[in-house]
Amino acid sequence: MPVTLSRHALYDLVWSKPRTELAKEFGVSNVAINKHCLRANIPAPPPGYWAKRQVGRKVQQVPLPLRLPGQNCWVVIGQENIGHWRRPTQSDEPLVPPTFSEDLDAQVAAAAARIGKVVRTRDLEAPDPALSKLLAADEKRRGPDRVWSYEKPHFDEPVFQRQLRLFNSLARALRPLYGVQAVVSEDEWIRGLGTVHRLALCLNFGGAGMRLMFREPTDSKRLRDWSAVKTTTLEVGHKGSHGGTRQWTDSDAGKLEDQLTEITRYLLWRAEESFRAAAYARHEFLVQQREADRLAELARLRAEEEQRQAAAAMKLARIRDEIVGLANRQAQANEIRALVTALSRHPEVAGPRADDFRQWAERAMQVADSLDPLKASLAEIIG
Repeated sequence: MPVTLSRHALYDLVWSKPRTELAKEFGVSNVAINKHCLRANIPAPPPGYWAKRQVGRKVQQVPLPLRLPGQNCWVVIGQENIGHWRRPTQSDEPLVPPTFSEDLDAQVAAAAARIGKVVRTRDLEAPDPALSKLLAADEKRRGPDRVWSYEKPHFDEPVFQRQLRLFNSLARALRPLYGVQAVVSEDEWIRGLGTVHRLALCLNFGGAGMRLMFREPTDSKRLRDWSAVKTTTLEVGHKGSHGGTRQWTDSDAGKLEDQLTEITRYLLWRAEESFRAAAYARHEFLVQQREADRLAELARLRAEEEQRQAAAAMKLARIRDEIVGLANRQAQANEIRALVTALSRHPEVAGPRADDFRQWAERAMQVADSLDPLKASLAEIIG
């Protein structure tokens, strides 16, 4: 069963006992514990730490560093790691507003210091793994048998090569902290222009994600020669996202290659801002959902009570109808008997129709007895 721990709780556990023991307790592998620590930026004891501690030698515990911008506050052991604010909640779990002990500027500064200056990539001889799949697909398109333009490599033009180098620089800078990112192609077919390819860098910060995209080539029908593009614009976010959009472009102040460190720092800040905004939004959603569930439960109970009262009313009406029916049957039986008695004094009864009257009177009394509830048992009468 998955276990949810805060970074601080997992840090304390990792430094309290060997990871092999923790792995057995959680029912996972030692490698899984190590991966969770790496994802959560939790330092683990170095090799030989527990042996030195066992023999009484002095050992030093590495302090827990600040959470990386955009990184999850919680770790879920036993399943694929998910953001704490997306995990299911129990109906009786108190909904506590999210709080963040870390100072946002300090988080960004610490992460930026670990990254350092973002060095521009001058070639793609040894690309970052983020570009591997896209470059491999482009390489397959090479060859003399490729006749049509859509069959040839998509990103050989200088504008694309430059964009790939810029993405390579950003991905290489972020990979030590957040792992491998992914560069993808956003393809769009435009009538009169053909298929337009735009490069995008998908960034995953653990608890937040975003997409960087180049806005060139444009989709203008007049632009058919991508080699004519001399400048490029990099954009993050969209109008509906938290923080809106932010763009960087070539200018007199400097090209994009000179703004890579500034761009990276902004991405770190935006990742943490987005993560916190998602946490607050998640809490508000859960509060509203809890209230909606409460109102739905009240409506269900009210409907059940109305159904119960309606069933009770129907039962009372049925009992009333049965009692009234019994009274009517008894009255009809008595009226039949009274009729038989009255007819027995008819002057013609003693005449030639005496046998006919006797037979009719017997049948009439049988009908009266069948109607009379007093002729039945008490169990049959009151049900």
